[in-house]
Amino acid sequence: MEPGVTTFLVFVVIAAAFGAGSLIANRVLGAKRRQSYLQLTTYECGEEAEGEAQIDFPTQHYTFAIVFVAVDVLGFILALWGLTFRGPNSAWFPVFVAIAFTGLAITGIYYALSGEKRWVI
Repeated sequence: MEPGVTTFLVFVVIAAAFGAGSLIANRVLGAKRRQSYLQLTTYECGEEAEGEAQIDFPTQHYTFAIVFVAVDVLGFILALWGLTFRGPNSAWFPVFVAIAFTGLAITGIYYALSGEKRWVI
């Protein structure tokens, strides 16, 4: 195996062991669960809750924030890809992969925005 693959696999094993060890330590050393009727009620700064808690909340801003993050990640990945495949031995396949990846990302962004009834600009 190549040194980079070995390093990655060692990192994955260490990360998985840390995650599993944290969960096991929480179960073994953590406090026991106590159930109370107060835990099932809504806490409103010491006041009794009144009325319906669910309101019609506009989500368009969050959709555009997620699309913004998706475009940033796409640009970051393509920039790293461009640095990796800049040698003279590059063929048409890396270009095809970049175009396919960009097309897939644009399709996902279009799908995310197609559900919006009202555009917020």
